[in-house]
Amino acid sequence: MRVATISIYKQATYQLGRLTSDLNEANEVVSTNLKVSSASDDPSGMKQVLTINSDLAALEQYQVNVDQAQNVLTTAETALDSMADQLSEMKLLCSALSNASASYQERSNAAESMSVYLDGLLDLANTDAYGGYVFGGDDNRTTPFTYDDDDNPTRVTYNGSSDPVNISTSRNTNISLDCCGSDLFYEDEIIVDATNNKIVFTEDPGTGDDNIITIEATITSGTYSKEELAAIVEDTMNEASKGVVYEVEYDGDTNTFSIGTDGSNDKPMRVTFEAIQTETVRISNLETNGSNFEDVKINILHETALTEYTPVPEGTKPLTFTYNGADGTWEVSNDPGYGLPSEIEATGNTLEIDLNDDGEPDITVDLNGAPEDEDTVSFDIVEGYENASVLPDLGFESETVVLETVTSDFEVANTFSVGAGNDTIDFTETLLDGGGTSVQLTAVIEAGIYSNSDSYAEAVEEALESASAENGNRVNYSVVYDAETNSFTLSENTKTGRQLESFDLLFSSGTNASDSAASSLGFNADKDVSSAPQKGKETTWSIWDTIFDLKKALENDDVDGIQRAMSRLDNHYESLTSSISTVGRIYGSTTTTEATISDSDLTLTTQRSTVRDADIVEAIMDLKSAQTVYQAALSSTSSVMGLSLVDYMS
Repeated sequence: MRVATISIYKQATYQLGRLTSDLNEANEVVSTNLKVSSASDDPSGMKQVLTINSDLAALEQYQVNVDQAQNVLTTAETALDSMADQLSEMKLLCSALSNASASYQERSNAAESMSVYLDGLLDLANTDAYGGYVFGGDDNRTTPFTYDDDDNPTRVTYNGSSDPVNISTSRNTNISLDCCGSDLFYEDEIIVDATNNKIVFTEDPGTGDDNIITIEATITSGTYSKEELAAIVEDTMNEASKGVVYEVEYDGDTNTFSIGTDGSNDKPMRVTFEAIQTETVRISNLETNGSNFEDVKINILHETALTEYTPVPEGTKPLTFTYNGADGTWEVSNDPGYGLPSEIEATGNTLEIDLNDDGEPDITVDLNGAPEDEDTVSFDIVEGYENASVLPDLGFESETVVLETVTSDFEVANTFSVGAGNDTIDFTETLLDGGGTSVQLTAVIEAGIYSNSDSYAEAVEEALESASAENGNRVNYSVVYDAETNSFTLSENTKTGRQLESFDLLFSSGTNASDSAASSLGFNADKDVSSAPQKGKETTWSIWDTIFDLKKALENDDVDGIQRAMSRLDNHYESLTSSISTVGRIYGSTTTTEATISDSDLTLTTQRSTVRDADIVEAIMDLKSAQTVYQAALSSTSSVMGLSLVDYMS
């Protein structure tokens, strides 16, 4: 059978095209070392490759995240280390300046250095890394810590977030960097010790000086959260009180403490809390020049004997003792007025000073070494004060905090005529459980003539209760007349009714002030009266607060304040070192994550290579085979296509 030339040509062209394609594919495999480079090569394999590539890209981003986290954590650790070092320096400074050998001038100079420490700590707290502030939380684009006044700062404000930065390290895992300044530099707990464990208050029932009682209560030493501190202060006060029931609350929303009573007092009562500054005496500027004296210590044995002070400014004329080796005595000079003898007998390595001539030493100086001729000991006796009140820790900065029952300002009459001009009491009430209202209520006293104070008190009580009931609160009030003081006391009846957090009598600001019963009840009509607890300022136990307080104590030559600051600095130091450990622990977790990412990357790369990469030896052999077949096909096609009609006719 004769085959048409055109058919032979088409068949040969098709076969050569197929072989050319095979040769190109083999050549591409060898040149790219990839057996799957497109979906047409292997749709299933290409899908696996694309999935693996996506996973590898995610791992690359996770590694970038880990690198960023490690940079932030390293920067944070360095800053915290530096802050801890500065706190340690300040602790040493406080220890030296609370010693008797320190002078007023030294404390004053140290007060000026507090500004340097503040600036340094603030700069460290505003450390940045990767274009964001390390200690700003997840709001790390805003400067986290700023002064209230750059020229004369009194407070540091935190402008960052309380939420930490979270960095993704896998599809389902985040690492919290835990570097929020609100946590690191603000304490949630406070140490109560001898420097801040007192609460002094005076209970005055208004019946004369003989019945006024001043109480000094001591809070059990320990470490307390704000809620725990409120509870222990309340318990301490109630245990010491002579009948008043106190309530101390901490409000987490406003970060404030409040002090009040349970409202059960139906008689006049004024309670005054004192941020005590008890007058006392102290020794300063202790100086010795003995070559044998090491670690000299001075002790006041009988503080009441120290009644005279050396001249001011300190150091100008200190009480001085010079050792006379010939007869074993100390020569006295610069006696401020005690009438000391010109010489006192030496007693071994201790200088004993009897200021009031009662035969007992009042001051001793332990020289820790034998005195030699012409050795001297000098010091100043200066006025000081003790301040161990817990009130500043509760946010009460004023010297006194006063609680008063809602009681008449002046004595009242014996009979009462009620009419349109004096029959209203505008007031607000807030229930202790958070209910009630702050809108104005108006009590209307029934008109008429009341012949005695008790009947008038009953009418006022009924008017208050009626207004409360109409508003839905149904508070039972107690209006009591005290014959001893000729005054009224208004309060809620805690035994029979709902307890109030506070109520306010709006004698001056109420809408019916012109018709108020204020004068009849013995109140000044030009002012409102509140039964609300006294609230302190916002309480922040921060590093900054401590340093500001320390600066103030140094400026005022307040040794007790310096010691108080030392206790707080200890607490801040421990918190910072704990935070450094936490940062180190988190950094350790990032290295573990980094190793996991590296292992996952290796596994995925291997899987992709198995699916995608070619066996180079096999690929070369396949290429050579394709080349051979292609060359053979070319040769055969050339021979076949070269035949003519003559060849078939022979």
